[in-house]
Amino acid sequence: MEKVFVGRQPIYRNGVEVFAYELLSRNSELNRSAFADGDKATAQLLLNTFIDIGLDQVVGSNLAFVNVTRNFVLSDYCSSLPKDRVVLEVGDVAVDPPLLEALSRLSKAGYSIALDNFFYEDHLQPLVEIADIIKLDVQALDRETIAEQASALRGFDKTKLLAQKVETHEDYEYCKQLGFDYFQGYFFCKPQVVSQTTIPANRLSTLHLLAKLQNPKISLEELEHAVGQDIAISYRILRYLNSPIQALPRKVDSIRHAITMVGTGLISTWASLILMEAIEDKPRELMVTAMVRAHMCQQLGAAMSQRNVDQFFTVGLLSLIDALTDRPMTEALESLPLIDEVKKALLQQDGLMGAALNCVRAYERCDWDQTSCPKLDEAKIREAYLRAVSWARSVTQELVS
Repeated sequence: MEKVFVGRQPIYRNGVEVFAYELLSRNSELNRSAFADGDKATAQLLLNTFIDIGLDQVVGSNLAFVNVTRNFVLSDYCSSLPKDRVVLEVGDVAVDPPLLEALSRLSKAGYSIALDNFFYEDHLQPLVEIADIIKLDVQALDRETIAEQASALRGFDKTKLLAQKVETHEDYEYCKQLGFDYFQGYFFCKPQVVSQTTIPANRLSTLHLLAKLQNPKISLEELEHAVGQDIAISYRILRYLNSPIQALPRKVDSIRHAITMVGTGLISTWASLILMEAIEDKPRELMVTAMVRAHMCQQLGAAMSQRNVDQFFTVGLLSLIDALTDRPMTEALESLPLIDEVKKALLQQDGLMGAALNCVRAYERCDWDQTSCPKLDEAKIREAYLRAVSWARSVTQELVS
């Protein structure tokens, strides 16, 4: 039996919601391009994805961005792909009447067209008018040029903008302010050669947790704090409790509740195993964002005089579970034995916990019109945010010291 491989890199809407995956040609678990020849790479990618593995196994219900060469566009190959599931991504190709005619025909047939590594010039207007999505390489352009390109392309009503190679939080914030619709890059997730994913562990926070567990007098609050620093361990605890062998009599309402059910011995064992196979392929900033959200939600819950502040913390911590597992939020939560109130807060922003999460997200976006929480004034919300950032910073410094 011969193994086949397909790489994928998520494309996000609003920074955390998976919109689609770009498919990448791979011939092994090694995360690098499989072929130098573009036509061969495209052919192998399509065969592996649509015939051998299956599109749903690779991208689920999301769209798939498929790189196609000039020869594929001019041939009849593209029309064999499901138009409602793919975006045809055209890279550095010669733009001439035959190419424009072929792309126009595909567009009229219902296919979405994306232009990769694009730089707009006036003579390319006919190509832009056909395209649905324009991808700008934010590492290849300086900030001023990115702004000029975005402004020029915004003049086309049909066009959506995608910032690719977003590697830092500053890149993401800058492009978001310019009104980009979609984001892709190492800041969110490196390409993965997998069909089923889990959250990667952070070696530093796992080491910190193991050190804490050496103290036989560790309090439940300290243990919750340590576990809350490592989303991978939190996720595995919840997955374990949801396994058939557990047959829980009731749902879990928070990370603290889960810890009391599992016990420190099992957590210590898992932490040791996770440390051995840990691969830090998620950007640190995404983990820090989850920690800030968790603590700010907890602070808002306390300010609203809620007794279940540990549930508020859990809602904030898991609010990026979709980005961290590369799965839709609904699918990611299916495997976790959380109580309905927590799930509704995450999925529907329901109740006070959902209101707190909405407030946190609005504060992250500097969307002051939406930054509100029941019975709390601006000063209380600002204080909660500053405390959360300070807490996350101190935890990060503690881990690297």
